[in-house]
Amino acid sequence: MKQVICTGNAVLDHVFQLPMIPKTPVKCFANHYFQAGGGNAATAAVALNRAGGQAVFWGRLGDDQNGDIILKELEEFGVDVRDVLRQQGVISGVSSVMIDDVGERLITNYCDSKLRSDANWLPLEKLKESHAVLVDFRWHEGAIKTLRRARELGIPAVLDADLTPEGLNKDVIRSATHVLFSQPALKEFAEGKSTEQALHYALELNHGWVGVTEGSSGIRWLDKGRLRHFPAFEVNTVDTLGAGDVFHGIFALGLAEGNNEENSLYLASAAAALHCSRSGGRNSIPDREEINNFLNSNK
Repeated sequence: MKQVICTGNAVLDHVFQLPMIPKTPVKCFANHYFQAGGGNAATAAVALNRAGGQAVFWGRLGDDQNGDIILKELEEFGVDVRDVLRQQGVISGVSSVMIDDVGERLITNYCDSKLRSDANWLPLEKLKESHAVLVDFRWHEGAIKTLRRARELGIPAVLDADLTPEGLNKDVIRSATHVLFSQPALKEFAEGKSTEQALHYALELNHGWVGVTEGSSGIRWLDKGRLRHFPAFEVNTVDTLGAGDVFHGIFALGLAEGNNEENSLYLASAAAALHCSRSGGRNSIPDREEINNFLNSNK
């Protein structure tokens, strides 16, 4: 079992399912509601655990009821949360999520500005026991420390490069061995450039591996300077919430297991597609047997 340390964001999602996401201010009535854990790095940790890895989550939470719920759910999924920092007088991250009948979503997130920003408390010595790391952009100091130490140790250091209020910090990108942008993040990072030009620009920073996820259009990445494309698996989409997090978690696990980038992308694409075909938050994240069966049926 390969261990992956996931550093970054954990929130509590309040999910409302409704026929259509409104485009103008209006009172909405949901068909269904549920509460579930969310956050890029935290959901990625659950995904790789369900796929046969051992996830460790490093992050910051308030010493409040929401934080208790977030940690309890992560523990129930087998994620190691012993080194999560709890802070008194701080509100844990929370999101309101609206999902429509075709699986698209609108998310409003709150992150307390009083969360401790420094990362000097992280137990970086534990990285020697790990086979890869995955970080998100929600905590720059924690991301940089985790990525740089992992890179020094020669283990894959994966960055989930999505849009955040904190911005696309170039020092974080430089620190990663593998950078996976979302399509909106890549456009903001390299405004006015084509996908290929933008990826080459990112590669000049991290001198490793770069790619971009494009939702139902699949993923593009640079392979020895050449732009490659892998199409998404076709499924009946029910809910896209957390699909990117699942993708990043399984990609990091694939690298931790010694797979090359292309095979890790293949595995991650299958896991994300399966997740999109279901509803139910983290409970809909596929396990390894389900992923393998899906791949066998799509050869």
